[in-house]
Amino acid sequence: MIGPVPLPRIFVGTLACGEAERAECLAAVTAQTGVSITHTVIENLPELEAHNALWDAWELAKARHDLFVKIDADTVLARPTALEEITALFTDEAVTGAQILLHDFFTDGLIAGLNAFSRAVTFRRATDRLWTDRVDGGHRVVLKGEPVRHLAPIGWHCRAPHPQQAFHFGLHRALKKQEAMIARCAEVWLVERDEARAWALVGAMSVGQLRHHVDYGDVRFQAAVRALGKETDWLDRVERFARQITAGGRRGAAGQRH
Repeated sequence: MIGPVPLPRIFVGTLACGEAERAECLAAVTAQTGVSITHTVIENLPELEAHNALWDAWELAKARHDLFVKIDADTVLARPTALEEITALFTDEAVTGAQILLHDFFTDGLIAGLNAFSRAVTFRRATDRLWTDRVDGGHRVVLKGEPVRHLAPIGWHCRAPHPQQAFHFGLHRALKKQEAMIARCAEVWLVERDEARAWALVGAMSVGQLRHHVDYGDVRFQAAVRALGKETDWLDRVERFARQITAGGRRGAAGQRH
């Protein structure tokens, strides 16, 4: 007599550092159907050390699992079948990775993305404090773009960010020179005028003074957030910054059309 087919074994790794969505993130993972989940949560470490701890945890667990999915604490899966849907992408053994779009609060649009890896992928220990997650190797086929668009959004990114979290988002994106994402955040803020996106923009404006101080627990990072919380006029600076970068973006786009 043939027994039941075993469920796909998913190792979910979550990095957490006080994000507002943490509880919702964990609950959404627990609610997943059609898969067997081991969920490892690494909390309150600097980003470099947190990523290396996660790679180490996956290496120890790899032999007992079919897939590794990284779901940070600011990300909430969109539906209970999300991990089962991701698993279906790996039925072809040539597929070693997948990157699926998330809906991002700050830009009010789709961004990359939730990442999944087969056991064939290897991870080096990260050494760059900015690009801590660009250490995977051994890939054959990585699915992204059109082949996985039917799954978007697979989750919600920063659905209800608190000020420190939003400030960190803007600072981090500015350090990575993701100007288009910051400009899009500014466009949305100029319409919505919400507090969270304002904090993200002032984070982007702080890149010069905090270039080497991006971790949540960094003393200078914390001091900058506290100082802004006491100020009353920084929204004026955000206004000027938002108008400048959105006007610049429109000029650049116009120039490219001719």
